[in-house]
Amino acid sequence: MKVIEFFGMPRAGKTTGIETLETSLKHAGKRVRIICEGARICPIDKEDNRFNYHSWSFHNTINNLIEALQMRFDYVLVDRGVLDHIAFIRALEGTSQRAIDAEKYYSSFLGLQDKEVFFNLDPNLAIERERVHKPILGRVFNTSFLNALQQSYSGVIKEFTKRGRDIMLIDESQSYEENVNRVLRVLEGYS
Repeated sequence: MKVIEFFGMPRAGKTTGIETLETSLKHAGKRVRIICEGARICPIDKEDNRFNYHSWSFHNTINNLIEALQMRFDYVLVDRGVLDHIAFIRALEGTSQRAIDAEKYYSSFLGLQDKEVFFNLDPNLAIERERVHKPILGRVFNTSFLNALQQSYSGVIKEFTKRGRDIMLIDESQSYEENVNRVLRVLEGYS
């Protein structure tokens, strides 16, 4: 069983990457489970308590991941897993003690994942793409936060690569075909 996290900038193509990989794996006869981003279903008001909202989302993801591991799927594809939550907590909370403690705790679950695929996207392009779907932008979709988030992702990638994580980078500056082929290369060595 292999667990692959897809993380990165909003509107950068993570869902498309997950769907591409899922289709390829299923055509190869593999059992696949997708763990969807917990923030989409979180019952906590994010405006009232952003830290609790983020914590609930993290635990929802981990709970679903542990359940999938027990069910012995061939592949588990995680939309926003451990590294994504670490980057978000850094962007939301900075270097507060609460953020440091949360990050240490989140990191303890990194052993559940085998591989991470990061999707990069310019913050302005992310906002442009979001406006196509939602004329009124939420808290995440502003230049200030997206720039902070992108810096946070850069720090997480640099730090965890030094710790031995093999993080694949997907950049929207590449063509769609190149990025699809890079996503499919995630399978190299796993077959």
